[in-house]
Amino acid sequence: MNKSFEIKGYINNVLKEIGLEGADTFDKALFLNALGKLEAAEHSDEYKDVITEELDKVIKDNNISIGQNDLVNFMYGNVCYSVGKNDIAVNIAKQTETQPRTESGYFTGAEGGKCLCVAFKALSFYMNYETKDGGKEHYNDIIAQYNALYADCFEDVSKAAHDGDAKAVRALALFAAGAVDTLEVMDQALYEIFARIREIYKAAVAALNETIDSTDSEAVKLIYAYAVLKGCRMKLIQTEKYAAKAEEIFGKATDKHVADKNSLADTAAYITAYSEYMRNRDYQDYGRSNGGVLWS
Repeated sequence: MNKSFEIKGYINNVLKEIGLEGADTFDKALFLNALGKLEAAEHSDEYKDVITEELDKVIKDNNISIGQNDLVNFMYGNVCYSVGKNDIAVNIAKQTETQPRTESGYFTGAEGGKCLCVAFKALSFYMNYETKDGGKEHYNDIIAQYNALYADCFEDVSKAAHDGDAKAVRALALFAAGAVDTLEVMDQALYEIFARIREIYKAAVAALNETIDSTDSEAVKLIYAYAVLKGCRMKLIQTEKYAAKAEEIFGKATDKHVADKNSLADTAAYITAYSEYMRNRDYQDYGRSNGGVLWS
């Protein structure tokens, strides 16, 4: 990594030169989540005002108003938790009661499509809410959704990724990231659920290790790097076996981000990966103060 690279200066330049006005809702939610992850990693409130200001633009009647049944609303729920707007996150969680589902039982967006990305867009927030404010009453629904999503989509998406389908690689990367985010915020005492999501996460990482080089998308590669580095930190996978590739991807991205202007999607993915790259992966550094549940 370029030692002269200053993440805070980089972020401030992005906010000044690119801005968030009119950005794609997914990209904006990813960016705000990235700032929240960075602050948690650094134990800093430097970007809390930026996050809060952007949230205020989309909060209507104490709820996020992106669109009815839009899965991105759940991503904003995680943003709310990152700045202590728990009451709004609880309101967003009410959408889980009305969110459309596939015949197999997992959430789908307003368009009705099936995609592994629902783990990243919705299930990590669902688990976050259930652990913090939902009394863990719907843990069984969450693991049922993971099982149905895996059974319904994983094999076909993995095959498509091996055949060079860039959309499939993206779906796998978001699936892996969603699974590891879900594991971070759940109560590990429910070991069977934890172990099953970990198994699913490891399968996604294994498929990505064989396919990630086939995509030209820097954002997808960085989400993969984030998922791997976080899994290493949480001791879900072996650091010695998996971290080098993720660190190489991040290092190459850093060289590019120092030199070039990038899209908001690439920038958001870069900051997301940075939030894990900077963390200590030598031990389980994800206690209650860092977003975890049992660990301290």
